[in-house]
Amino acid sequence: MNPDTLMNYPDLPDRLPAGDMPNAYTDINEEIIRKARILFPYVVEEINELNQRKTVISVYGSSGTGKTSISAVLSRYLSAMNLNTYVLSGDNYPHRIPVYNDRQRELIYQEAGEDALAMYLGSEYEVNYKEVNGILFEFHTGRDTIFLRRMGRTPESLYYEPVSFKDVDVLILEWTHGNNPALRGIDIPVYLEGTPEDTLAARLSRNRDAGIDSPFVSRVLHLEYELLESQRDTAKIILPYKL
Repeated sequence: MNPDTLMNYPDLPDRLPAGDMPNAYTDINEEIIRKARILFPYVVEEINELNQRKTVISVYGSSGTGKTSISAVLSRYLSAMNLNTYVLSGDNYPHRIPVYNDRQRELIYQEAGEDALAMYLGSEYEVNYKEVNGILFEFHTGRDTIFLRRMGRTPESLYYEPVSFKDVDVLILEWTHGNNPALRGIDIPVYLEGTPEDTLAARLSRNRDAGIDSPFVSRVLHLEYELLESQRDTAKIILPYKL
C-alpha cells in the first residue's frame, strides 16, 4: 500500500463523526487536513511494515490537540485506500461518567493535594483499561462482533451496543490516554504534541465546556501534559502542535 497512490485526497465535509461518541461531530478545517496529510504517509509506512491482518493505531495527546478531528480524517484517507477503518473513542471508558469524574478529581485535589491528583489522572482508578484491552484483543483476534460502550453525560445515557468488525482492517483509538503503559494491543502510537497553553487556547476557541479556563482545569492540563511527555519515548510517530 503506497500513500503516493492517493494522489487526489477525497473531498471532506466540514464536519465528521467524532469517533464513536453518540451523536457527536467534529469540525474539519484546513489546519486539521494539513496535519492529517503530514501524518498519513508515516502511518501508511508503519502499517506496511507491520503487515498484519488487523492493525490498531492510537492517536493521543492533550485535549485540544486535534485527536478527534485528525483521526476522522485519517480514517477517510485509509478508507480511500480500501482499508476499512473504525474510530474508537477512548473517552467512553472512564469508570465514572464525566460529571462524576470531574467531581472526583476536584475532591482528590481538595483532600489530598496535587500529588494525589497526579496519581489519579489517567490511572487505572480513573480509566477502565481492562475493558479497552479486551476490545483490542477481540479485534486483533478477529472477533466479528464486539460490544462497545456508549456514554453520555448522565447515568441513563450509558449503554452497550454490538458493532460488526468483520470487515474492519484498522482500528483507530483516539484518546488522551492512548499510549498509557496499562494499554495492551496498540501497534502504532501517534503522539500529537501540545503544551497546556496550546491546548487551553484550542479548547477556549471551541467554547464547548464551562470553566475550562479555571485554575483547577489549568492544573489538570499541566499534569496531563507531564504524564503524556513521560510516554513520548514509546510513540512511533510524533507530530508537533505548531508546524
